[in-house]
Amino acid sequence: MIKKISIDELEQGMEVVELSSEMWKHLPYLYTDPGIIESSEQIATIKKDGYQQVFVKVDNADGQSDEKRLDALLQREDTPLGTVRTPFSEAIQTASVTYESAMSYAMRIVNDAKLGRKIDYESAVETASAIVDSAVSNPDTLICLSKLSSFDNYTYTHCINVAAIAVVFGEFIGMSRDDLILLGMAGMMHDLGKTTVPGPIVNKAGRLTKYEYEEMKRHPAYGCSILSKSTSIPTKVLKAIRLHHEKFNGTGYPDGLKRKDIPAFARILCLADIYDALTSDRCYKNAILPNKALGIMYGMRDQDFDSTEVQLFIKCLGIFPSGSFVRLNTGNYALVFESNPKQPLYPKIRVVMDKQMHPIKAMDIDLANQIPDEFGSVEIMECADPSGYRQNLMEFMTLQ
Repeated sequence: MIKKISIDELEQGMEVVELSSEMWKHLPYLYTDPGIIESSEQIATIKKDGYQQVFVKVDNADGQSDEKRLDALLQREDTPLGTVRTPFSEAIQTASVTYESAMSYAMRIVNDAKLGRKIDYESAVETASAIVDSAVSNPDTLICLSKLSSFDNYTYTHCINVAAIAVVFGEFIGMSRDDLILLGMAGMMHDLGKTTVPGPIVNKAGRLTKYEYEEMKRHPAYGCSILSKSTSIPTKVLKAIRLHHEKFNGTGYPDGLKRKDIPAFARILCLADIYDALTSDRCYKNAILPNKALGIMYGMRDQDFDSTEVQLFIKCLGIFPSGSFVRLNTGNYALVFESNPKQPLYPKIRVVMDKQMHPIKAMDIDLANQIPDEFGSVEIMECADPSGYRQNLMEFMTLQ
């Protein structure tokens, strides 16, 4: 497994890993050249060049996979599992309408921000309330939609995905409905400030220069400035937007706050923001698989995230989050449609393709409560890359 550490913790013999996402390589302060650290002189050079953090390989003494280790770890966390849910097949239709409506709202507020107009606060409350309703009804529908819906513009989808993921996590840890609505609003508006940052910086494929990075770091303040034109925006929402890039160890921005001084809303937005960024296609990088993203985030504990909070976040989404495309021990392919917080390795799945990725008659299986046949039980072997199947996977999830 991997772990994010500060450059001061880097030692000779450690192995710098090549991450499966290019999103890190545009950051000027993260050292990303893979390989073994050969000498103290090499470390000194890395420090002199201004790098501050690095991902390294951590020995896996127990021989477990990341999924097995995280599963065992999260089994020790006794977390509330929420209320009785509406079945996925019923809830997905309403959630799809909510998601598309929220996307339309996101397009409107981004365009309003670009044109200097006031944000429509009443519509923000209405949109966030609908997201909360879907999260309470069946949170897996929102997680599934955030990964499988086919909307092209990342600016809009990221706003709504972060809102949905944040609300799902907030509901999982027991936040009140009023707070969930505010959290959803903060998620929808958290990146409005990027409309002020020059497009070539926002979409740059290569490593940002230090000047470009400093400009990018201003986007939370820009967002608050945009929203300050509307006196209706609650202070709680503004603080979450301004501080959603603060980190557990104090290395974030804009204020370099440590965990105890970062509001809960901002910490939750940070988790949702990183997860969605890792698992989404961008102009400069391809999406990585959901379980790999969670493994990376677990490696960021005690640096970017509070260790307990990131563990709870992983338990909320599941080792194989809803919407994950997985390969089974039978050779067939399936989509995860309902997570299982008590047994994260055994979600509910919908088998949709054969070994050659040809569609087959869909079959739902609850991996935690299946009756083995003469060939044994069905198991998930790994998350698979859905890009090999060029059709809209969401169509399989709305089958009746």
